[in-house]
Amino acid sequence: MDPEAARVVMLCTDPHPAHAGFARAVGAEQVGFRERSAGPLAGSVAEDALNALAYPDADVYLVEGSQPLYAATLARARTGAKVVYLCADHGLYDLGRGSFAGQSGLKTLVGRFGRPAVRRIARRSIDGCVAVSGFAADFVRPFVGSAPVRVAHPYVQPERYDALLDIDDPPDEPTALTVGRGARYKGVDLLVDAWPRVRARHPDATLHVAGAGHPGEYGDVSGVHVHGFVEESRLVDLFAASALFVQPSRMDTFPVSTLEACCAGRVPLVTETAGTRSEARALDPSLVVEPTSEALASGVADFFDRPRHDRETLAAQARERGRSFDADTRQAAFRRAFEDVVRRL
Repeated sequence: MDPEAARVVMLCTDPHPAHAGFARAVGAEQVGFRERSAGPLAGSVAEDALNALAYPDADVYLVEGSQPLYAATLARARTGAKVVYLCADHGLYDLGRGSFAGQSGLKTLVGRFGRPAVRRIARRSIDGCVAVSGFAADFVRPFVGSAPVRVAHPYVQPERYDALLDIDDPPDEPTALTVGRGARYKGVDLLVDAWPRVRARHPDATLHVAGAGHPGEYGDVSGVHVHGFVEESRLVDLFAASALFVQPSRMDTFPVSTLEACCAGRVPLVTETAGTRSEARALDPSLVVEPTSEALASGVADFFDRPRHDRETLAAQARERGRSFDADTRQAAFRRAFEDVVRRL
């Protein structure tokens, strides 16, 4: 298919700002997934069908998120559009795990006990994929079979990108920051649980937790400060006051907060189950740890043990790496990846 001539519609729920930028980069119309029913039909396959009937005709559906993906597979049969999945969420990673919870009882049942069937359906319904990280590409491939998969990373929003690049060098104090909403997959509870172990080696170590939805009880742990949702200027201040950024996620396809830390010249310590492990590992393999409280505690304390010169060198390297995550560069990279996938459809 000729990507220049194709009509592209992006199907989404509430697109990440970077993904909305991806849509603009390929000239895609954005169409939101609507909650069209109430009561027992809410979140069900029936609701997916209602959305599928309302989706406009297109040559290519660019789909962000698992919920619109269900509907897109149904719309594909009606419109003949090809489906390119923007793999940026937990859907296919979580599918088939014991803890999987779908949008309805049927989806949960299929997810837990029908993974082979789901793979067969996905291989017939997903024609190509652009994954936001190598990590995401790895877990999506078994579902899409021989369909083309390419990788294109998100980016830091322009206004925040410029402000973070202007931050001074990190302080020498053992201060860390984590940023993210209070969802279990973000793993902030693991990091808070780790903090007493960090303080056993660095008694004055401080952890700042920024983001909505975190329990106030986190602040009862010595050295932990919970800020909740913070405005833009306050977030920049928290980056400026920190020497280390920690991404403790149980699973995260490519958290932009890690990229923001790099732009700020703050070394990122991330888990093996975060897509930004590629960025941390490029700086130093020791900056990638298992998603456990014990591993996080060791990783943080080991970083604070490093000589100041080593920490400063890593911070400078992190900032240089962060510079490459500007909007123009990453939108152009997404356009190339998407067009390469579409040509192969």
